[in-house]
Amino acid sequence: MNNLYDTVIIGSGSAGSIIANRLSKDESRNILVIEAGNDYPTIDSLPENVFYGHGNLNTTASNDADPSNWSYRAESTKGGPTIRIPRGKIIGGSSSINAQIFLRGIRDDYDRWAEFGNDKWTFEEVLPYFLKLENDLDYGENEYHGSQGYMKVKRFPKKKWDPVHDAFYQSCIDYGFEDCPDNNKPDSTGVGPLAFNQINGVRQSTSLTYLEDVRHKPNINIKSNSYVKKVLFDKYTAIGLEIITDKEEYKLFCDDIILCAGAIESPKLLLNSGVGDPNKFSNYGIKTVLNLPGVGMNLRDHPMTYVAWETRDSFVEPSSNEPRAKVALRYTSKNSQWKNDMIVYMGSGTRLMGNPEIPEGIKANLTLNLAESAGEVSLNNHDPSAYPNLFYNYLGTENDTARLMEGIRILNEIGNHKEFQKHVSNINAPDISVIKDDNLLKKWLYNKMVTGHHSSGTCKMGNDPMAVVDQNGAVIGLENIKVVDASIMPDCIRANTNATVMVMAERIIDLW
Repeated sequence: MNNLYDTVIIGSGSAGSIIANRLSKDESRNILVIEAGNDYPTIDSLPENVFYGHGNLNTTASNDADPSNWSYRAESTKGGPTIRIPRGKIIGGSSSINAQIFLRGIRDDYDRWAEFGNDKWTFEEVLPYFLKLENDLDYGENEYHGSQGYMKVKRFPKKKWDPVHDAFYQSCIDYGFEDCPDNNKPDSTGVGPLAFNQINGVRQSTSLTYLEDVRHKPNINIKSNSYVKKVLFDKYTAIGLEIITDKEEYKLFCDDIILCAGAIESPKLLLNSGVGDPNKFSNYGIKTVLNLPGVGMNLRDHPMTYVAWETRDSFVEPSSNEPRAKVALRYTSKNSQWKNDMIVYMGSGTRLMGNPEIPEGIKANLTLNLAESAGEVSLNNHDPSAYPNLFYNYLGTENDTARLMEGIRILNEIGNHKEFQKHVSNINAPDISVIKDDNLLKKWLYNKMVTGHHSSGTCKMGNDPMAVVDQNGAVIGLENIKVVDASIMPDCIRANTNATVMVMAERIIDLW
């Protein structure tokens, strides 16, 4: 089966759907979007737990049996426990199963990217694209917000906070943290409401926004339930793909290939295609196309652990379809060289089904917002086409461990505030005896680290020896193949990654 397309986009997620939308404006360009998961061509056909972002506690992201979840497994710390890595296997990718927190990185995140050899990605360069894609229903059009974009954004006002969120906010203020009404204003810090791309309970995925607006066009084609096994090359030029479906395996030829498969699947696909360090794939009989040692390296994330308290008898479980974490605290750890290197997402309920890693009780997600540690994506030891090996290497440096230990102790103090104590009693994850002992707390952390759901960096852009793509997304040393997704971030931004991946797609189109 040989088909000729001008452009094939692999992955329909936060980047892929946007690129399809923007490229489709050229009516002479024939575009194919390949999605490994299901496509839902109408809004009415979307599963309820995808359409409504928080209506079902047993969400796709916490349900390994859901076909829309890749449900990866990974090694968290060196020799440590195996953890779950949810990723979207569905039209819209992870934007269709995520928590819909629409948080930007801080100014320094993007300026650091420029220092890594990407001068087109400074904060001043990317800010116009944040404004372009959003329709901020709270702030409207101003210096730092847009009102005309596809992505509707809204915060929950204080009057709609749960009592636990009110108590957490007041506890943080009394502790000494700043009030932060707009987390997306440059250089903001402190405690305040999170911005969400969820409106009236409906998830604003890139599928429901960008892709929905163009999927009717005659030059847009979507092929779902199709997995790309490898990229085909003629010397150093990408010419096509090997594709697997439930019914057949075939080759497809095209002029231009754009990988938008995410920070796990994009490097895996390159390795299976012979692009990367040959020592990582030659023993599988994969022929080397190009020695590019950075492929799969530099796996970044936001290492996270849960801190939990027992509830008092008077506590009433929230029952709304709204997010459990409406309020967050961003702060700078003691003696840190990086501003806002920590973040706490404060939950208001005790029930989160389908994930044994989450303790019982009122929970705060303590997250290292800028980790020093980095891991690796590599091919499966037994079958290179199977789920890859994922090693996140959390707590790979003493400073990463120390900052999380400090964060647990800060949360313990906040939990003892008189307002917070109206709803909780004892801290139970970790136990107070563990909190007081450095060695016990380090051991506890080592076994309790989970993903912050922000895998990135595995095909990083730049000009150093470990860079995989240039700042235009083109794979270095190859022709007709680009990568646009979280994998090309040089380092993970100090925020949820979804909004920045969207900006990367919008920005990179203008660089081509």
